[in-house]
Amino acid sequence: MNILSGTITTNRGDYLNTTTIFGGVKRTILSKNFKGGRIQNIFGSTELDFTYADITGIVTLDISQAFGEVTIAVPADWRVEADLVHFCSVVDEDRTYNNRGYNSNKVLLLKGVSVMAVIDVVSFV
Repeated sequence: MNILSGTITTNRGDYLNTTTIFGGVKRTILSKNFKGGRIQNIFGSTELDFTYADITGIVTLDISQAFGEVTIAVPADWRVEADLVHFCSVVDEDRTYNNRGYNSNKVLLLKGVSVMAVIDVVSFV
C-alpha cells in the first residue's frame, strides 16, 4: 500500500484536499485557523490528526468515499456532527462521553457520501 504522511503548517494548511485510490494518507494539521477541506477515498484510507489544530465556529469536511476509511483525531473541546449520505457505512465516534465537546462552539461538520466505508472520530486525551 502506498502511504503518504506529512504535517501541514503553512497558510495552505488552513485547507485540506486529499485524494486516495488504493493507498493511504496520514496528515497532522497544525493550523490555528483551519477552514475545512475535502477528502476523497476509493479503496483508500485517510488519517487526520487535528490534536494541535484549532477552528472557529463551524468548519466543514466534505468526504466522498467508497470502500474507504477515514480516521479523524480531534481535540476534546470540538463537537463533531455528521450530515452524510450513507450506504452500508458507519460513522463511529470513539471518544468518551466526558471528552465530547457538547457545549462547544467549535464544530467539525462532516458532509458528503460514504459507500461501504467507515469514518472513525477519536480523541487522544
